[in-house]
Amino acid sequence: MKKKLYIETSVWNQLTHVDRPDWKKATQDFFASVKTGFYDIFISDLVLEEISQTTDTSILNELRGQIKTLQPTVLYFEDEARALVEQYKSAAIIKSSKPKIIVDMGHVAIATVNGIRHIISFNFDHLVNEVKIDKFNAVNLNAGYDIIVDIKTPESYIIKEDEE
Repeated sequence: MKKKLYIETSVWNQLTHVDRPDWKKATQDFFASVKTGFYDIFISDLVLEEISQTTDTSILNELRGQIKTLQPTVLYFEDEARALVEQYKSAAIIKSSKPKIIVDMGHVAIATVNGIRHIISFNFDHLVNEVKIDKFNAVNLNAGYDIIVDIKTPESYIIKEDEE
């Protein structure tokens, strides 16, 4: 059975960033691994919405083109995920109510309610953070979800030649 990966917006954005060549290379290598068909990949309407806010049309077109090429399944931020975000807020996992923070928690909630354990991100402040991951999982378990989310950077999912 293929691993299911939810790819958060920060990963897609690295395809067009030039300020972190190491992250860009890791992202390119990760997406090369995705193209082998080894993983089932998912995004959400939140990812598409965040990407659509890109003001540079050439970057926007490149990101949309990459998504179209890789054809991830699109999930939606619906009532069940919204309710889980409210529980994350009550638990003060991320101590802010800014819209961007709600979206970050939304990514975790969407993956959780859809039974996706693996979330891929470069968001070290709010997502790729062991303390926050433990808190997300505590809320998830308390809410009756048996999925333990694991949030890592793309490097963890790059397939080496000897692993194929």
